[in-house]
Amino acid sequence: MPDPAVASGRPALSNEDKPTHAVRQLTRSRFRRDRSVIIATRPVIAPPDATSGVVSADPSSQNDQPAVSEPAAPAVRRRRPGSIALTLATATAGLALLLAGFAAYLFGFTGVEAFHSQHRLAEQLGGAAGLAALNGRTPPEGQPVAVLYIPSTGLRQIVVEGTSSLDLENGPGLLIGSAPPGTAGDVVIAGRRTTYGSPFAHLDALTKGTTVTVTGALGKFEYQVAGIKIVSPGSPLPAGPTSAARLTLVTSTPAVTATSLLLVTADLVGKPVAKVPLTAAAVPPAQFGLGGDGSAMTPAILWGEALIGVMLLAWFLSRRSKKTWLIYGITTPVVIATAILCFANVAALLPATL
Repeated sequence: MPDPAVASGRPALSNEDKPTHAVRQLTRSRFRRDRSVIIATRPVIAPPDATSGVVSADPSSQNDQPAVSEPAAPAVRRRRPGSIALTLATATAGLALLLAGFAAYLFGFTGVEAFHSQHRLAEQLGGAAGLAALNGRTPPEGQPVAVLYIPSTGLRQIVVEGTSSLDLENGPGLLIGSAPPGTAGDVVIAGRRTTYGSPFAHLDALTKGTTVTVTGALGKFEYQVAGIKIVSPGSPLPAGPTSAARLTLVTSTPAVTATSLLLVTADLVGKPVAKVPLTAAAVPPAQFGLGGDGSAMTPAILWGEALIGVMLLAWFLSRRSKKTWLIYGITTPVVIATAILCFANVAALLPATL
């Protein structure tokens, strides 16, 4: 068989050159194998992206890289159902507290105010001498003008001049322009039924023949109850100019809702000491005894807003501070003072004889 080296045209190797040739062939095969490994592990570079110009690696290699996400939208903070329920409960409790406070002021605190007002009017009047000094003149509105006494109910009140809501806060009031006590004419006196000491609370308990005593500038006079009547809203009030010597006591009914008027008429015992011309006698105005003070509307709204603002401020500070007792200790007197001013104006809007 012919020698492969001779057949290929290459010179035949001697026995001395064969080991060297074998080493050279082995080195070449190792080099080719290492080079193939390097080429196999080299990353394939893709052409630049047409839009961004960034060279990217092999798409298969991108699967191993973390994906870059877009910036997330800001999370919307949602109220928990528990916090909403707590807010509603707090608002309900605050409203209930305001209503309870107003009721306590209207049916309790106003009685204390009326008590002090009666003491002040008694000192201002100075007894019978002060009443005698009123003979022939009309005192300013809100000043004492007579003393009303009903033995069967134990009522003894100083009567002021005027029947407005503000006047009746101090006690029963004599209608401006009505006949003086003891004269021929209608002496119209209005009073409150349930608030500010409720001087006419038991007016409906009077019966025919009950004695009512009125002391004025002309002296002390007795009247006897002749009848009791309820006048619905809008109906003419049976009081005013008359030739008879009569006393008319007016208050509201029912006791709390005050939708109508309760009138008690009484006749003078004996002869009148003077006569008032019918043209000079006063006629009760429309909504007499059932109307309030409309000028108190604006102050009531302003003080109401101030009261709500102070209560919200106290609640906010108590939630932000660890010394809750200190916050309430500072804000409570302010809340009470503001509430009294607000309640006083709201009460002035109610019927004057309530």
